[in-house]
Amino acid sequence: MSTYDSLLDLADILIQENGFQGFSYADLAAGLGIRKASIHYHFPTKTELGLAYCERKETRLLQMEEKLLSVPAGKDRLDAYIDAFAYCAQKGQMCGVHAMLSDSNLFESILQDAVSQLAHTDLRIIADVLRTGRESGELKFTGEPADLAIIINCAVKGALMLNRVPPHNACERMKLAVQKMFSCP
Repeated sequence: MSTYDSLLDLADILIQENGFQGFSYADLAAGLGIRKASIHYHFPTKTELGLAYCERKETRLLQMEEKLLSVPAGKDRLDAYIDAFAYCAQKGQMCGVHAMLSDSNLFESILQDAVSQLAHTDLRIIADVLRTGRESGELKFTGEPADLAIIINCAVKGALMLNRVPPHNACERMKLAVQKMFSCP
């Protein structure tokens, strides 16, 4: 694996554990056993690292969306969206997109825009899951899918943060609550 990819992999872990402002190039260097100069070669500034991270996350969100399209529309697809974040819960991590959002008011405008784009992509994906679930007749709800997408998105990402404290079951409870929301007559 290239140093560039290794840096982004470690940055992903650190962002999901501590947020973008919660680590430094010294942390990356120590984690990979390289000099900070090697990091600056690939990412002269932390903003450039953040932009590369956002680009990678955007690609991964679109890959997740492709996988979701292979799952039948409705409850199964909604469960698959929620389950796509299970690895974060197992590791005590936050969603990388929301971890970036928590620090975004401190970023240069170009990075703020990239983080905003990520958040909008994530919301669009869950809104599409809800819209197609409604069209299939399996998900019944009032209002606009885009509005309910905000609620589901916040529930999933908020549960990841709550899952970091005992009894570490917020994600499981959130998934059951969401499933019940759509099983009412």
